[in-house]
Order: sequence, then C-alpha cells, then structure tokens
Amino acid sequence: MKTVLFFFLLGLSGFATRPEGGVLVHHLIVQPSSSLTIDGKTNMGPFRCGIARYVGKDTLVLLEGGRNRKPYFKKGYVGLEAARFDCGMQLMTNDFRKAIKSAEYPVISISFISFERRLQFNSGKNIFRGRMQISLAGVTRTFDIDCTIEVEEPGVVHFKGGRHFTFSDFNLEPPTRMMGLVKVDGSLDVNFHLVLLLDKDA
Repeated sequence: MKTVLFFFLLGLSGFATRPEGGVLVHHLIVQPSSSLTIDGKTNMGPFRCGIARYVGKDTLVLLEGGRNRKPYFKKGYVGLEAARFDCGMQLMTNDFRKAIKSAEYPVISISFISFERRLQFNSGKNIFRGRMQISLAGVTRTFDIDCTIEVEEPGVVHFKGGRHFTFSDFNLEPPTRMMGLVKVDGSLDVNFHLVLLLDKDA
C-alpha cells in the first residue's frame, strides 16, 4: 500500500500538500471529462449507456500518514445525475432511466472508502483493489473493485475502475421495450473514469 501511494504522490510532486498533525491531505477535484459507462446485452445485441460528462463540483479528500493509519478518504463522495444516462437510442434511454428509477432517485452516489494494493504494475499504471459504496435507486451496496491510477501530467490523475454487476444487486428489474419484444440481460459491466486535478491551493 505504501508503494502505491509513493508512486501516486510522486506523480503529483509538482504540487504542495498540506500536513495536518503529521497527516498529508490531498484535495482532488473531479473534472468535467470524468465519465461512467454501462455495457449490457439484449436479445437483439449489445448496448452501451453512459454519462459522458460530469457536471458536479465534488472534491475527494485523501489522507495519508499518521501513526498506524492506512491512507483513507476523509471525503470520497462523487454524485452523478441519473437522468444524464444516454444509451444512443431514445427509447432505450427512456427505458433505462425508468429501470434505474432516475425520477425518484436522481443521484447515483459513489463513495470511495479505501485502497488495497495489488502487487503488480502494467505499463506504468498502479493497479490495486478499491473498496467503495454505490447508492442506486435507494439501495446502497459495498463492493471491492479493480482500479488503476495513472498520472498523465503533474497534478492530473486518471482514476479508473470497473466491475460486473446485475440489476438485482440493487433490487432492480432489467428494462424491456416494444411490449417486451426486446429483453435486456440482467448482467452489466460498469466502468468509471475519474479525471482528477490536485488542488494546489487547498
């Protein structure tokens, strides 16, 4: 875990972090180019629904250091507007938004909790396992998700992760359209890509 954090902070070395009682605090601003994609299948073929652009103002606050403490998020919340999902076809988009109850529960929340280092590196990427909570349609679940962190340039971090889910994980029913003639499989592959900017003024 220390090794992952070392490389993570090394990529951000051009910016200052603020110590609080011997603990380094890193403020990471979620950028508009962040996205979320969901890939699934119907009896007619594959489909993809996604939120191509983030419109919130969330900042992640990561703490590291201190006695007998692992790096952890003091603030790990990212909120996504469920109504921004687009499946490329209006009928599918409408049905998908209805299936995830976007009108009743307009925000999908992701709360990052902790990281656990996987002992390998590929093409300069730091690969590890992350624990997070996802709230969708009024149901909150905790998952372990494979993640990567890659520093593109000083102060800019690409944080990616993904996992296989099912609609039933959140007590949801797969959508159907055209009087049930198109059936959606219950399995989904969900991937996020957060573009983060270290706030040097925090």
